Amino acid sequence: MRVLIAILIFISSLRGTFAFENEFFLKSGLNLSINRIGVFEKDDDDDDDKEIQGHNYFGGFGFNTHFGYRWKRFELTASSSISFGKVKKLAFVVNQNDFLGSGNYQNLMVSPNVRYFIPWSPLKSWRFAVGLGPIWSQQTIRLKDFTSSTPYAGKKFKLTYDTVGFGVGIGIEEHLPTKDMHPVYFDITYVRLYSVKSYLVDTTDSTKTNILSTAEAKKDVASEALIFSMGIVLF
Repeated sequence: MRVLIAILIFISSLRGTFAFENEFFLKSGLNLSINRIGVFEKDDDDDDDKEIQGHNYFGGFGFNTHFGYRWKRFELTASSSISFGKVKKLAFVVNQNDFLGSGNYQNLMVSPNVRYFIPWSPLKSWRFAVGLGPIWSQQTIRLKDFTSSTPYAGKKFKLTYDTVGFGVGIGIEEHLPTKDMHPVYFDITYVRLYSVKSYLVDTTDSTKTNILSTAEAKKDVASEALIFSMGIVLF
């Protein structure tokens, strides 16, 4: 009887503590996103600032991966996410060449991320977390249909932007005794990105990279996304 009581006390103590802490971990999953991308232009009402003009909204899907270390209330991760979608009638300028095009969109983001687990736990076996971090990203649009103010018309192109920005989010994760039980997580993250450099690449010959134009593009293009992520702790 004493042994049984001791076992019950031990199990109860496991469930009452943060058993999954002071450990490295890897988690991964899927994401869906609502995206907005547009060029920055001078606002007529404010000569000192630029605002997004010509918004394009589109949906996306992709994958997310996070490798990091977790303490009792905090975790630090090296995170990556890739999203795919289709954008239509996007207006942009590369080295004073005007384009209007549609195509397949891809966004690869990498980020160090800090998350804090909130002590308040209104749901049994679940806990909330908030996180934030800077983001480095490369956004690519493979143009399938476009018009141009230059002789570029008729060729296959992809437009690539190097971007930087930030992400903030809130999530919920199963509070299980060990990571071997593969806790499930759900996150909602807001992402804001600004372009720093642009590339126009001729993709007619898939065996080689033919960069036609490279230009500084500081805040010429901006994008936002609301990302819904879900996944499990793998190990």
